Amino acid sequence: MQARETEPHLAPAAPADGDAVDAALGETIPQLREVLGPVEETARRMLEAEDALQLVRQRFEQTADPEEHGELAAEALEHVERQLELIRERRRQLDNIEAKLWARQNRLEVFLIHTRGSAWWHARRAKTGSRLDP
Repeated sequence: MQARETEPHLAPAAPADGDAVDAALGETIPQLREVLGPVEETARRMLEAEDALQLVRQRFEQTADPEEHGELAAEALEHVERQLELIRERRRQLDNIEAKLWARQNRLEVFLIHTRGSAWWHARRAKTGSRLDP
């Protein structure tokens, strides 16, 4: 068993009774629902827009009228813009989820630093390298 480091510790920023760990671990199910629910809805709406674009493309190919081509191109643009908005919204959702996960990781690390010492954290960072860094 590794000896606990002897350097002085600051007062714990997280409760030593495990509340921080419980809070971080207890968020798992809501986080999964938060991730998966919007994915399904975004995918459904993206496919709807893609199907609509396919129909516009077929109509475009079947007409020789330049004015009709313009109307169809404008309609296609609306579908593409809708897809872009869906992707922007999904990115915002993912950024929010990522921020929550970083906060969870930080709470767990603070708890572990206070229970295992900062040598544990330094050894972990040396072992994992930069793959955990943003």
